[in-house]
Amino acid sequence: MGTLHHVLLFFTVIVLYSLASFAFPAGGTWYASLAKPDGTPPDYVLGTVWFLLHALIAASVVLSVRRRQMNRELLLLYGINWFFHQLFPLLFYGLQLPFLAAVDTLLILYSTWVLIRAIRPLDKIASSLLIPYLQWSVFAIYLAVSFWVLNL
Repeated sequence: MGTLHHVLLFFTVIVLYSLASFAFPAGGTWYASLAKPDGTPPDYVLGTVWFLLHALIAASVVLSVRRRQMNRELLLLYGINWFFHQLFPLLFYGLQLPFLAAVDTLLILYSTWVLIRAIRPLDKIASSLLIPYLQWSVFAIYLAVSFWVLNL
């Protein structure tokens, strides 16, 4: 795989991780009506953070592929993480189910942790690129649970 293929893979992963955000963008009257927990970032901050996190995830994928360490197990783990990542906007914004969205954030955190642990023995850099995503997932759990509790 040449450099052009790696660049295309990088941007493809960013787009794939962004799909549900495009389908279920934040905002709208329902979201505006919710009580917001302390520390809720404005939409422009969320967009910037998610773009950076998606870029780090994409870089992790590309490194694993470039170093020929992407195997079926890692691909499955990335796929599971991607699935839970895509599920959140559907549950929270699309179906307006904050409790299930909060549960999903736990699954995102766990699947990210498993992914980091699986990659670590193969490539410390590729696994380290996922640590900000893991950290943001902890913050996302706080936000999701708080949204659910504040808006019971």
